[in-house]
Amino acid sequence: MNKITLAAGVFAVLAAAFSLAAPVQAGTCQTVKAKGVAKDLKTATLYAQADLKQTAKSMKGKVTAATTNCEKVFGDFHCKIDATVCPK
Repeated sequence: MNKITLAAGVFAVLAAAFSLAAPVQAGTCQTVKAKGVAKDLKTATLYAQADLKQTAKSMKGKVTAATTNCEKVFGDFHCKIDATVCPK
């Protein structure tokens, strides 16, 4: 079951990176969303942070502000991060 959860997390990270990734224009900042789902809060948070890191990297920017919101839904923790990515 852990392999399925890990595979789902990796897939979510890759899907978000390709769907949200657009280079940050010079002088502009963009808001992005990242998410992670896992059986425990720590792992869900790590998945969401990895998703955010990958998204910022693919946009060639850096995270300047972020807020995290986690909740338990049907036995799994769902974490969402709203962040601002600005040019490096």
